[in-house]
Amino acid sequence: MEAKKFKRRKFFLKDSSQPILMLRIYLILIFVMLASGAVFYFIGNKSLTNELFQAHSIIKSTMQLLLPGLILVNAIGLLGASLLVVVFTHSVAGPIYRLKALSEKIAGGDLSVEVKFRNKDTIQELSQIINSILRGLGSRIKGFSGKIEKLKNLSEKINDLNNLSQEELSSLKDALLSVSRELDEKIKEFTL
Repeated sequence: MEAKKFKRRKFFLKDSSQPILMLRIYLILIFVMLASGAVFYFIGNKSLTNELFQAHSIIKSTMQLLLPGLILVNAIGLLGASLLVVVFTHSVAGPIYRLKALSEKIAGGDLSVEVKFRNKDTIQELSQIINSILRGLGSRIKGFSGKIEKLKNLSEKINDLNNLSQEELSSLKDALLSVSRELDEKIKEFTL
């Protein structure tokens, strides 16, 4: 069976971490642009009088004058952006790494796990969503506990089958069917 493909309908998501992610990326871009512009301004703002006096021996093009400055500006911008990108991506990749570790515990049946991220992590609402899912599953599973307790009580009565009257056997049978139906209904609440 082929996986269902989803087309993106909304590009801007309200009540999500998208605006914060976009703002951080734009801040990185603005920082790189300002830093590279400032460095390029100071390098390109030097006086060309020396170059004019030396023009009789070698005439340099504007590009030959500006190329070292441009290379320096790009190197500084790339280094600054690299540092900012590492910090920024860690605020996204860190929680994903944590979820990967916790998912093994959850898959093993430990629903008591609580997902916590650092306050500065970008996808903070994801921990709230996962904790809500875990609480919901936990409460549903607790709903099975009462039914299982009823089954235990009924199974103890089965041990005394020889001592039970026809009426008690009929009542026991009805009780078992009732608990069976209740468990079946609880299981049908899940989509597998």
